[in-house]
Amino acid sequence: MENKNNKELKIQIRGNDSVLGGTYANNLMIHMTREEFVLDFINLVPPHASLNARIVVSPGHFRRMIEAMKQTVDRFEKEFGALPATPAQTSPTELVQ
Repeated sequence: MENKNNKELKIQIRGNDSVLGGTYANNLMIHMTREEFVLDFINLVPPHASLNARIVVSPGHFRRMIEAMKQTVDRFEKEFGALPATPAQTSPTELVQ
């Protein structure tokens, strides 16, 4: 990260053990309003689904996240080869009867 003087700013990120272990999600639902995007990370194991994390971000930050993910996928494919296309998953709302 750079500050206004173009000097590198080093930030140490800390997290407790429950965060550092990560949370698995195999599905994502995105909701939006004019002011924010809500990302619901879901673990879907039919017939049940559990919400594992909800992240709320501004539209500007959401755009920056998309660009960062695109750059990361590009680096991944350069190093490991093309990611295979995957079929769309069933959303949790389609499973509710």
